[in-house]
Amino acid sequence: MSDMDMLKRLAGEHEARLVGFCQRLIQTRSMPGEERDAARLVQAEMKDVGYDDAWTDAVGNVIGVIRGSGGGRSLMLNTHLDHVSAGDERGWPFPPFEGRVHEGSVWGRGAMDIKGPTAAQVYAGALLKAAGVSLPGDLYVAGAVQEDVGGLGSIELAKTVRTDAAVVGEATNNELRRGHRGRIELIVRIGGRSCHASMPEKGINPHYSLGAFLGGLRDVELMEDSFLGRETLAPTLLFTDQTSANVVPGKLRLHIDWRTVPQHSPEEICASLQALLDASLQDGAEGEVSVKEEHHRTYTGEERDVPAAFPSFVIDEGDPLLEQSKSALREALGREVPVRRWEFATDGGHLVAAGIPSIGFGPGDEALAHTNQERVPIAQLTEAALGYAALALRLTAP
Repeated sequence: MSDMDMLKRLAGEHEARLVGFCQRLIQTRSMPGEERDAARLVQAEMKDVGYDDAWTDAVGNVIGVIRGSGGGRSLMLNTHLDHVSAGDERGWPFPPFEGRVHEGSVWGRGAMDIKGPTAAQVYAGALLKAAGVSLPGDLYVAGAVQEDVGGLGSIELAKTVRTDAAVVGEATNNELRRGHRGRIELIVRIGGRSCHASMPEKGINPHYSLGAFLGGLRDVELMEDSFLGRETLAPTLLFTDQTSANVVPGKLRLHIDWRTVPQHSPEEICASLQALLDASLQDGAEGEVSVKEEHHRTYTGEERDVPAAFPSFVIDEGDPLLEQSKSALREALGREVPVRRWEFATDGGHLVAAGIPSIGFGPGDEALAHTNQERVPIAQLTEAALGYAALALRLTAP
């Protein structure tokens, strides 16, 4: 029996354990900064199914490794441990942290973003171990912390686990992804002079500068990538330094969400908005544009300042990493696997920016992410575990 035939048989035999692990992950709440229990669960499962080693790093990322025989390439299977809030739990068809199996799917917060893909990646290693397959190169399976608040975990991971390539497990309906637009959160600050609203002439009202700036935003040049599409920008949050309606504020803070393409750097984006702001300032007001900096503390106590920026990336259509992945999945899954783009940003941008070529593959429908209908089909979970194992075989070859 070939290695692939053995892996296919074992994928079916391991399905019940895989589903049970996915359920336990969903039942383990792990908001950003609160991933300790999920990390322990993943690390214990890695050890239980035979990984050569499993550990947590300084910021709390959990990492398992299956050592290769030597001479091959290294590969990282990458997911994250955190999830977004469940919101009003009364709106869910089932309790969001129950991990209910219903009509062939596992339901709950994190089912496909990203507890299901995490379970499938961990069990890819289990299949390889159970089959007695000897990989040419080292396989790392990593669950990163704080992806949903900027990607601190994978930024740190890329400094210590520098593999030759990575497969990011965000949901793709078990298709391949070769890129996505990035995201930058920009802060526009306008300073004026506060005064009593009954005597506006004694102050400098920053609202007028803001109005001119907002009007000019519609004419800002946006770039387009032939694969990823066109950039977008949207003003979102607005704050002042006042809470009383009879006071002219002295300061305004506007947040802008800009979805980027590789042709446009954060520095160029900031410069273009700064030029617009400078031209919009009125009555002596002052203003500045910057990328938002966020301070995060991980569950291990480590603290980092992280820019609110996910880089965009594109892997070329003819790139060997993509071609080899398509071939491996075709053999394992018995079908052609479409290649598309993600509509949202992932940790893949951080990995590519750090010099680790990355593609995407994972179970679940990305349209269900962050909704109260979140679920992952069991058939996709099992198929994904097999697909990850096949990718490990092919992408660790010399």
